Amino acid sequence: MNFPARMLTITLLIICWTSPASSQQSSWDSENEAGHQAFMQGRYTEAQNYFLGAIALAGKLGENDPRIAASYNNLATLYLQQGKYSNAEQLYLQALTIRRNQSGPADPGAVTTLSNLGVLYSKEARYSESESYFKSALDLRAELRVPEDAQGGSLLSKLGSLYYAEGKYSEAEPFLLSALVIQEKGFGTDPTDLATTLNNLGLIYREQRKFSEAETDFERAVADLEKSVEPMNPEMATILSNWASLYQSEGKYSKAKPLYEQALQIREKTLGPGHPDVAASLNYLADLYFLQGKYSKVESLGQRALKIREQSLGSESMEVSESLNNLAGLYKQQRQYLKAEQYYLRAHEILEKHFGSDNPSAARELQNLGSLYVDEGKLDQAEPILNISLDAIQKSLGPDHPDVALVYATLAVLYLRRSAYEQAESYCRHALEILDKPSFPDYRTLIVALNTYADLLSKTNRKAQAELIETRAMTYRAEFRELNSTR
Repeated sequence: MNFPARMLTITLLIICWTSPASSQQSSWDSENEAGHQAFMQGRYTEAQNYFLGAIALAGKLGENDPRIAASYNNLATLYLQQGKYSNAEQLYLQALTIRRNQSGPADPGAVTTLSNLGVLYSKEARYSESESYFKSALDLRAELRVPEDAQGGSLLSKLGSLYYAEGKYSEAEPFLLSALVIQEKGFGTDPTDLATTLNNLGLIYREQRKFSEAETDFERAVADLEKSVEPMNPEMATILSNWASLYQSEGKYSKAKPLYEQALQIREKTLGPGHPDVAASLNYLADLYFLQGKYSKVESLGQRALKIREQSLGSESMEVSESLNNLAGLYKQQRQYLKAEQYYLRAHEILEKHFGSDNPSAARELQNLGSLYVDEGKLDQAEPILNISLDAIQKSLGPDHPDVALVYATLAVLYLRRSAYEQAESYCRHALEILDKPSFPDYRTLIVALNTYADLLSKTNRKAQAELIETRAMTYRAEFRELNSTR
């Protein structure tokens, strides 16, 4: 079951405004602020109506009024939150064009929109474009000679978060540490921005298996946030969820569960039971129960999360595809293959519609579907799907990415079942070449590849080599069990 890693908390910026008194300007301020409040509370339909009203009012203030660009930015941010990425992109680019037409390329207000575009492209896995916009925002600040401040710290944190999403942990860490230095100096930094940076550092250390450092950062993020906001705060829920994911990574399920439950309670109380963040919390708990083999609880929580997401974000949102994928993984584990296939196909259809067939997220979904067909023995259906997935992942993530190794390992199983031993061995070797490189192995994929290779060697009368590979597999299984020994 492939539950995704917890997403970093990245602040999306809604632009507010303080203006001289006039009836139209006051009306715009009221509509904009009402939209902001509705957005923060997850009342997205109301927020959209308010922001559309603000756009209409801004148009009456004159074609060069900066509130027009601000209104486009805010509606775009709402669409981004809802997963309506193409709509958000169009509005952000319009806002940027308006600002540049009004004030030239060095408009300070453009920094916010550049930053939000960086977040948008990061969510779409368009990482090079995301990096370009974050760096453009930083370059614009440097051109304007803006001194160190909260906005600068936030941008460095976002760039570090982008590198985290790409798995570039060594590149991410210095940006987040630089952001932390700035934010700790004050500069009017929002406490949630400081907590976000600490949270993101914690996630990096979690991935690097630096569990002690990760726990320190999560603990400090919670403590800092408790000093400045109410304990029943949505940002607190995010950090508690990530802290719980650390314990889950260590196999400390009894410590993870109360943190996940606390985060869920906060979100239900502050955001309401139908908010998308509540669905995320349900998803995390389902992940934990899956690892514990409590499948009936997994299905109940997963279906509830799916229903919330369909109702709040729409049936074709990215979050819905995530829920479908997770439930498909459960049904695959339970050998409910027809259900699993239906859910994987629907998840892939959503991802392909959003991103196109070459996007890594869509390609991963194809790998999941191909793996399902291999388990069912539908090898002729699995082979072309897995090859399409392999080609897309190699193009988007590079030939040495662990996701490439996963497809190789799955293809190796397929060819072994066909007794196509030469092809199976080639794919096993390709997978192991990739998986032997990282400092922190992908145990599940590595063990599958080694077991497949050992089986292949045994079937081709290379018993001594098979025993060596089996010993390696046993060693990794023991390491994996030790990693997850504390329940």
